[in-house]
Amino acid sequence: MTIAHPATEDAEHELPLPLRQFRWYLLFWHIVYLGILGSLWAATLWAARTALGWREAALTALAAGQTALYLWNFMLNDRWPLPGWRHATYFGGSIVLWLIEWWLYQDFAWLGMAYFGQMFGVLPPLAAVLGTLFIFVLVFGQDGSLDFSRVTSGAFIGPLLGWTSAIVFYLFVYYVMRTSARRGKLVDELRSAQAELEAARARDAELAALQERERLARDLHDSLGHALVSISVQLEAIQRLYRVDPERAAEQVEALKGVTRAAMDELRRSLEGLRTPGLGERPLAEALRALSVETGARSGLEVSCHVAGEAQRLSPPVAEALWRVAQEALTNVARHARAQRVEVRLEVAPTAAVLRVHDDGRGLANGADGGPGHYGLQGLRERLEGVGGELSVRSEGGVAVEARVPLL
Repeated sequence: MTIAHPATEDAEHELPLPLRQFRWYLLFWHIVYLGILGSLWAATLWAARTALGWREAALTALAAGQTALYLWNFMLNDRWPLPGWRHATYFGGSIVLWLIEWWLYQDFAWLGMAYFGQMFGVLPPLAAVLGTLFIFVLVFGQDGSLDFSRVTSGAFIGPLLGWTSAIVFYLFVYYVMRTSARRGKLVDELRSAQAELEAARARDAELAALQERERLARDLHDSLGHALVSISVQLEAIQRLYRVDPERAAEQVEALKGVTRAAMDELRRSLEGLRTPGLGERPLAEALRALSVETGARSGLEVSCHVAGEAQRLSPPVAEALWRVAQEALTNVARHARAQRVEVRLEVAPTAAVLRVHDDGRGLANGADGGPGHYGLQGLRERLEGVGGELSVRSEGGVAVEARVPLL
């Protein structure tokens, strides 16, 4: 008898079990079957040891053929389930060899019972029922040469009940194993999906870092780079102007100081963005409320903060992106909006998380949307794109910055 995953008649039911978990169990049944076959062969040869002839030689060849078929079908393969033609070849060949052995020696009749377990272990239900019924009829009819007219009902009912009980038990085990295999397959799929999700999160984090570097490089180029070019040109002009008009040159120096201070402010702002601590292990709701209080105390703004209770279920990359957007938006409001009140609101729906920062300030300047300077909206967009989100900006009695991130 060998127990393995029951094969099925269609691809839907091909649910291979992890055979490595049943290695020792399968090895036990390999030993049982081969042990029974070897014991019958050895006992037969021992009984006829004084007069060995062609019958014993034929029995040896038949037993060797059965062993080779068994090894070929059950032990010398590394895939499961096996194709139907392979099982048909094995059972057809083995049963023919067994019938010849039985014809030679009556003691081999009971070897047919070993095929019960093998059929239960590897065949689909219909094939297993028909195959075991065939073996049962052969073994049960051995004394009467299949003449059921000489078999009493009492002698027939007992073995029939035994075969029926075995079939019922087999069907129960078969469907339990199939259900278990399906659950195992689902667990494997969930683990695979989880691993892919973690890999996607890592890629999103890396992409967000790369985009942040690009944003910083562009900001430095647009602000500090242009300022340095302007300073260089003005210094050359002042150098020539000092010779002919010192007073005007002095005025240009004062103006140049303003350009230098503005460039330093832009550089300081960029460095502050780099040094600003991330969300870390803090809950997003707590961090947003603390940021609102800090911004209000520092800038004199009236900042209100409303955070949905479902914010804790946001993934770390999404929470970090929304936190950075809130930081940037509140910083811009404090520096540029000339506002008195600002509202921070985070709502979490089943399909998306929405962060909205709305102030009552002077609104957007022309060309501010997506351009350098002022509100840095392009940088905010790139930060959200790293987690699949989008940014919208509207002038509604001030500026309304809305970040929307879809949720899985």
